[in-house]
Amino acid sequence: MYLLDASAIINLIKNKKLEAFENASTTDLALYECLNAVWKEAFMLKRLKEETALKLAGSIAKIFSSIEAYSITGFEGEALNLALKEGITFYDAVYLYIAIRNGFTLVTDDEKLKDIASKYIKAMRSAEVP
Repeated sequence: MYLLDASAIINLIKNKKLEAFENASTTDLALYECLNAVWKEAFMLKRLKEETALKLAGSIAKIFSSIEAYSITGFEGEALNLALKEGITFYDAVYLYIAIRNGFTLVTDDEKLKDIASKYIKAMRSAEVP
């Protein structure tokens, strides 16, 4: 089973690798990060038209309704400890902690997170997902 972070989700959608979501899960945090990335592309970077951004947001919502999203509730201290130990953001530590706790392969396009995660579990880029 794969645990996808927001960077992987966005890139899998961009590359139309929707079959990758069949054996995947994520965190509840990822929805907010994905939608923020769409907002950034549309509003700040002007790379997406508003209509396209709204369609993309709808596609993201559909994906999130079909995959399991794990919550960090009850494990906040463990995730924060991991963040402090590894020098990563709490957001990244949430993905890593949930992947470790459940024995999942972490899929991320964040090289720093991938390298750190590889010390604990299997980690890969979204392009490597079959």
